[in-house]
Amino acid sequence: MFIERNPRRVAEDLHSATLIPCSAFTGNGRLLYSGGSHFCHDDYDLYNRLVEEMVHPAPPISQYRTLTSAFGDHYTAYYINKHRPADGFVLLGPYTLADLERISRFEICFYNNQTPDPVGPRLLKCSDRSGQACYSLPVRKAIDLIHARYREELPLDRLVEHLKLNKSYFCTLFKKETGQTFTAYLNQVRVEKSKRCLIREDRSILEIALSVGFSSQNYFTIIFRRVTGLTPAQFRRQGLSGRV
Repeated sequence: MFIERNPRRVAEDLHSATLIPCSAFTGNGRLLYSGGSHFCHDDYDLYNRLVEEMVHPAPPISQYRTLTSAFGDHYTAYYINKHRPADGFVLLGPYTLADLERISRFEICFYNNQTPDPVGPRLLKCSDRSGQACYSLPVRKAIDLIHARYREELPLDRLVEHLKLNKSYFCTLFKKETGQTFTAYLNQVRVEKSKRCLIREDRSILEIALSVGFSSQNYFTIIFRRVTGLTPAQFRRQGLSGRV
């Protein structure tokens, strides 16, 4: 019930987290989103071939396909749901083995980079350099669910029931590892997600507030100002004028 299979959102989060070029497509090959440049090495043939193979897969259908250039740059596409290719796919690349090692070593933090600064992309490093994880498994699962379902009502009671954890234990653990309460973290994610909408879309502030999970414009404004020091309207004006 928590699983989200939306190629655009997956591609946006992957690109935000890793800065590896990433695009999302419908099952018939229509481009939904593109972040970064797939063509910095002029590998148009690999890109187009990969899209064609995903749109018209030869049986048996596999979850993903990877093509590699003569210079060692990799391009990978994978279906959001291998049992339903029509749901769409995500394509990432070029990337190298060094990029994968950098990510697997947690030299960047996936969760910290879900919502990049509107000024420009920047990689935030993980404070834990032990090679294990940024967060414990329960907290990582909770953060996954927050990023997947921030648009919806997400009660803490429902979350801990899903994770099969004691509520008090989870709250203590989450606050210890993230430095925030569950509600504060959820609201911060919603605020960060709203920033892109405020700058790039013409929808009203109320529409944006509701689209990222807030119950009212007033509450959205209160939380937005608490997180950023600006009202949503002020942030939008500064963003459109190029000062944010």
